[in-house]
Amino acid sequence: MGRTQGLVTAFYVPHPLFEYDLMFYNSRITSEVLGEFPDLIPLTNDKGSFESLVQGFKFPPHVRISFLGGSTEVGSLLLGGLPFIQVSEADPNVSSVLECPPDGAFRIDALHRTLTKLQSQIGAVERYCSGPRGPNFWPMTHHVVLMTRNGRELLSYGTSYETDTVPRYVVLPQLKDNAEGALQILLCIESVWPQLFPDRVRREWLTTPEFLLPEEKAINLEIEARVADTRSFVEAKEQQREKLKLENSFVRSLLVAKEDQSLAPRERLSGVVKEALEFLEFKVEDIDQKVKSAIRKEDFWVTDEEFLAITEVTGTSNKNPKIKEYNDILGRMTTIFKRQGELAPPQGATVRGLLVLNYDIENHPAKRPRVYTGEEEHIVESALDQGIGLLSTVELHKIVVAVKEGRLSKGEARALLKKSGRIEFVVGRAPKG
Repeated sequence: MGRTQGLVTAFYVPHPLFEYDLMFYNSRITSEVLGEFPDLIPLTNDKGSFESLVQGFKFPPHVRISFLGGSTEVGSLLLGGLPFIQVSEADPNVSSVLECPPDGAFRIDALHRTLTKLQSQIGAVERYCSGPRGPNFWPMTHHVVLMTRNGRELLSYGTSYETDTVPRYVVLPQLKDNAEGALQILLCIESVWPQLFPDRVRREWLTTPEFLLPEEKAINLEIEARVADTRSFVEAKEQQREKLKLENSFVRSLLVAKEDQSLAPRERLSGVVKEALEFLEFKVEDIDQKVKSAIRKEDFWVTDEEFLAITEVTGTSNKNPKIKEYNDILGRMTTIFKRQGELAPPQGATVRGLLVLNYDIENHPAKRPRVYTGEEEHIVESALDQGIGLLSTVELHKIVVAVKEGRLSKGEARALLKKSGRIEFVVGRAPKG
């Protein structure tokens, strides 16, 4: 049993917690019950914290069973020895419960059946629970037994695979008779993990590998081989995922990056835009690196055959980009042919402008306004006349994702970005080029 009062959490156990193979935790503890144990022990003491005792399953308690309800804190189920289980308040008066059929590897069908039979014994649903999923939870596996009609977990259990699949935890709502429910769970656990009950009279030697028949040994070897293959597959895929996550980081960064000089050049807005344009197979020339000058010029020259875009990249948290950004690139477009030396455009180049804007970056991309809308719509008309493309990083993100998904070729993407005025990606209307 345990309780939480303010910032001090206490518990009572007759023996050290690590001497128990199984741990039951009932969050509904009344003041009358607490009164029977006046000398509660703080969870954090000189013998080590409660957190250190229940982190992982390397040490006892090996199996942890928690009844949710009453005073359960909303957050993690730390007091039940399950800090990775999240607990939230349930909707009032939940009455419809759905059974989840046993599914997936490393399940225990006998335990699943036992827990399913407890459905009729549920007293009140006061808390939902949720457990981790996927390869990061390995070697643990989370299984849902009962849920609501909108998919919220009511009863679940977890297993781990070592030399065999064993139960590790059960999380369930308050029952009409928790003691009877606990007994049913204990009887089931005894049948699937008898080593936890050494005082029971049994012929354990009869189930040791020494007395397995050849067919049974062969199946065990197949299981071990498949588990090893699965573990190798998961590890390889995790490494592949991390590598891809790093390589593709510029795509997501298009939506939130700022031109922050404290960041590495590759992480700044101009850096991720440059990487996106190069991914689409434009040639991108960094003018700041090419010409060291006290007078600031445009960010990039973006070229594709005879096409040359004088390119500005800018970001702001404001709801809309400033008109000044357009006026700046318009001024550079006007004066570019007056330049001499290495900043003069090559002969025969079709010179255009490209203004790349990231704005309203705290909002979801779908909720951000289009480039220069409303009272500033005249900027779009001017850009059409002056040969300047207006491109939000939201649209650039859509274009890059469409290319990666195979819905748009890189040539079609470049043709789209060569347009003047407001550049937007519309499915089914990609230009050819």
